Amino acid sequence: MSAPQQQPYQPTGPFGAIPPAAAPRPPSDVRLPRLFAAMMGVFAGLLVLIATFLPQSTYEQISDGKTVSKFAETGWTRTFDIEPSAEEKEFYDKTHVARYGIPLSAAALTLFAGAAVGFAAYQRNSGSPAATTSRTLLIAGGAGTAACVWMLGMDISASLSFGQDTGRFVSRYGTGSGFWILLAGGLVALLTIGLAVVANRREPAPPPQAPYPASYSPYAPGVPQQQYPQAYEPPSPPTPPAGSALQQQDILRPSPDNPPRPDNM
Repeated sequence: MSAPQQQPYQPTGPFGAIPPAAAPRPPSDVRLPRLFAAMMGVFAGLLVLIATFLPQSTYEQISDGKTVSKFAETGWTRTFDIEPSAEEKEFYDKTHVARYGIPLSAAALTLFAGAAVGFAAYQRNSGSPAATTSRTLLIAGGAGTAACVWMLGMDISASLSFGQDTGRFVSRYGTGSGFWILLAGGLVALLTIGLAVVANRREPAPPPQAPYPASYSPYAPGVPQQQYPQAYEPPSPPTPPAGSALQQQDILRPSPDNPPRPDNM
């Protein structure tokens, strides 16, 4: 009959297993840049989305002091303040504006996603997967927004140079309110990138924890600690009384240093 297998010891009752300690929260001065980065990401995304639906560039044509053509372009379409002629309408129907609203909206949605993950990972360490994902999305969205704003600004700057004034004929190119709001969104996106990079700082290593928490007691409240007896030690043999036969025998017994010889026996 085989011997039963010994099961590993698992303390129960008042000596129950100690629950694992929760991961400490990072300091507030390390979490604040992540929170500000998420907030700036939301703000930049809102500015960019609103700006795509507002006039970004304008055009006005004047002949003999009378406005004959006027329209504005957004990130999606072209709107006319004066209805164009049949010939001009046919021309405009064959062309379309540079739809900067598509990449700008993609960058804004990336900023929103990074901000949402950042808010969810606010209590976690900067090295956690959620914090890393938030930081990556915010940097990518901010960089995409800044790049689109730069390209649109260069496009509008080039169109401003096309204006001319011959006295009887005047053509004017200008910027709309949407461009300035978009420029503000690009600046906020750059601030978001800076905060996301600063939020990459690592928290200081936590101090080594004791094997037991400070408030842990292996005994239940009100239960006295059990006292265990010391290990048993056998008593030493009694010393024979003076003058007894045993003591005389010990005296006459040769010592190990003086082995028995014929002269001392």
